[in-house]
Amino acid sequence: MFLSTTAVLRGCGGMNGTSFPAGDGAAASQDRQAFRRQMDEVVARIPMHAIRSVLEAVDGAAAPNGERARHLRDALVDHFNRLRPMKARRLFTGLFEPFLVDDHVLFRAPEVVPALIQRVDMGGVWAALTQYAFPGLAAEVQSSLDEMAREEMLDAVLASPAALEMRERMRREAVDFLLRLAADRGATDRFLTLANEEALHDARLRTLYLGRKAPIDGELLGFIRTVLEHNAVLLPLFDRMRREMAEIRQGSLPSAAEVDCQSALMVGFVRRIRDLGLPFRDQSQPLAWFAPLYGLNVGRRYDVFLRHVREHGGPALRESHPLLRALLGHFHGATATILDVVEGMFGDMDIRHGGVLLVNGATRALLAEAVDRFEQSLTALTGTGFLANRSTGPAIRAQLAEVGRALTGTVMPALAARMQAAMVARHTPVPDHDDVVWLLELVWRWGRYLGNAGYANPELKSLRLFAVETGRVAFVQAMKTEEHEKPHHRMAHLLRIRRLMAAIGESVDAWISPVSQGLHRVVHAYLDQVPAIAEEEWAVIDAFVAAIRRELARSRHWQSTDLVATLRLHETRAR
Repeated sequence: MFLSTTAVLRGCGGMNGTSFPAGDGAAASQDRQAFRRQMDEVVARIPMHAIRSVLEAVDGAAAPNGERARHLRDALVDHFNRLRPMKARRLFTGLFEPFLVDDHVLFRAPEVVPALIQRVDMGGVWAALTQYAFPGLAAEVQSSLDEMAREEMLDAVLASPAALEMRERMRREAVDFLLRLAADRGATDRFLTLANEEALHDARLRTLYLGRKAPIDGELLGFIRTVLEHNAVLLPLFDRMRREMAEIRQGSLPSAAEVDCQSALMVGFVRRIRDLGLPFRDQSQPLAWFAPLYGLNVGRRYDVFLRHVREHGGPALRESHPLLRALLGHFHGATATILDVVEGMFGDMDIRHGGVLLVNGATRALLAEAVDRFEQSLTALTGTGFLANRSTGPAIRAQLAEVGRALTGTVMPALAARMQAAMVARHTPVPDHDDVVWLLELVWRWGRYLGNAGYANPELKSLRLFAVETGRVAFVQAMKTEEHEKPHHRMAHLLRIRRLMAAIGESVDAWISPVSQGLHRVVHAYLDQVPAIAEEEWAVIDAFVAAIRRELARSRHWQSTDLVATLRLHETRAR
């Protein structure tokens, strides 16, 4: 929800006055400056996604507020455009918009992924173009856009006929320069050095633990030139493909039918591209396979890509084929990301001497994404036969072995120590309890993915046995109440252990005993005294009541009155 125009104007000094004091004196100037400061403060509180709506309302404001509305409009436009200073770059990269990705996993691919254009790489190419190709034109375009953006939102400015004409000039200059550059080895090296420096600097600002990134090389530069040369046909074609992919994904089709539709869409666009002419028909070049590569690089549809390779990639793809190179790039990027993050997380962490796992949200997201992409790309490589292939298999298996060593040699020892500490923390949770639960669940998925590929990990099985036994002992101890200990303290500890065991797919229900007096007191107190019982707490209570029912069913001639009372209390307690 955002502020209405009326509320914004009121916040900037009221709605009653129609103008500032007349004249150009000091009082009028000070009044305008004070009003502008008020507006800047109010505008800064408006969410960026709401600025357009507020601006539309300001443009339709009633005449009595015209002068204040005009000043408010200027503040809104200035605030929005100030956050987008590189206007000429934004205009030029619009030529690639449907193709651009910001994929932190693929930053770490060992080499360029066919038909992949990262935003940071496009930024690096732009920096090199503005230095070597058209520095004067770039400065002229930036100055013109700055002037045009004084009164209009940048999005509207960039879509204007004048801006599109400037973009076309830059496109032609870039194509001519890149054609000349291809014949000059020394100039190409200088161009790529600058582009890679800029791209690496930008990438390190966007992601964690990045040592090196996939370089911008001559192949990528040639691909960018091709997109520029044929931009008039490729840009609308792939903008349409992006929309149609999104429409199919948002439909209510079953999973298999959705893959069928996406695959048919890829085939149709492959044919459309090859119908464009001779340059698009060379099947050794990424351009001929742009549609499935787009689905992989931009859509990350490994399942659709696998279907396309199986049915339309040909009987035997060689290692140099763009489809195979792209899939290997995704796999190697995922494994490199896993290794980088594990080294970054545990490099300076001394678990054995009191270290804890405090993992920030960005690290969690990056590692979880890398593990998911590792599984998806490995499944695709296995399904296409590349894992069993004599040429590609050894390199893939070497990466699997390296990931397995990181799992067993670095992650598991630290995780086992922190898991044990979390389970026995009786009165208060360890500071990294949530991180331990998250990492335990992630490692379990990670190990399962390796097992599905035929790389089952015996150390992971040992960790599971250790976790189950440690959890059982800790749970039994947690059911015992101490003197003056409150029921919710015991319940909280039981739930912490329950979450840890759930992370590896285990249940604590088998350890719940109806003869545990401590747990009996906790459950009875909750049912009798706690007004609002959480869902997780109900799960423990229900498991204890189920154990009571089994115990009472075995006893025909004598039944514990305490157990019967708890059972009746459970039956009458409303959730």
